Amino acid sequence: MKKQIGRGLAMLALIVAMTFTACKPKDADVEKGVTTAIAAYPGVTASVKDGVATLSGEVSDDAAKAAAETAAKAVKGVKSVVNGLTVTPPPPPPAPVVINPDETLQKSAADVIAAIPAAKSVTAAVKDGVVTLTGTIKKADLPALIQKLNEIKPKKVENKLVIK
Repeated sequence: MKKQIGRGLAMLALIVAMTFTACKPKDADVEKGVTTAIAAYPGVTASVKDGVATLSGEVSDDAAKAAAETAAKAVKGVKSVVNGLTVTPPPPPPAPVVINPDETLQKSAADVIAAIPAAKSVTAAVKDGVVTLTGTIKKADLPALIQKLNEIKPKKVENKLVIK
């Protein structure tokens, strides 16, 4: 009788062990869940081994890095997360805008106006980097004049011309 009870207990222990082992999520299923959870973070990938999710890729900032880790931790079957994400460095600041001094702008504006025969009646005054145009010009000739004046790097071109 003792042998039967011992065998019964051994069988019961085996059944319980198999049940718990069978309920354990498979890494492939957990990886699928993690991949779905981090889908909002482009460029982030995940792999899972023994319940440990490893994140890799690049994110835009530290907040996105932390959020992707939190999303992965929330997936059933994830024991821990190895966050191998890198934060993309911000782009360098834009080069400062170069504005030529008024004297240079005045000379250059005069040269531009002289080079365009249709701009004979146009005059340019320069103050604090702003080129102010006065006089008259044909509508068809205006774009070329404005483009050439912008190339001499003023702060602004104010158009007070009368269009014929």
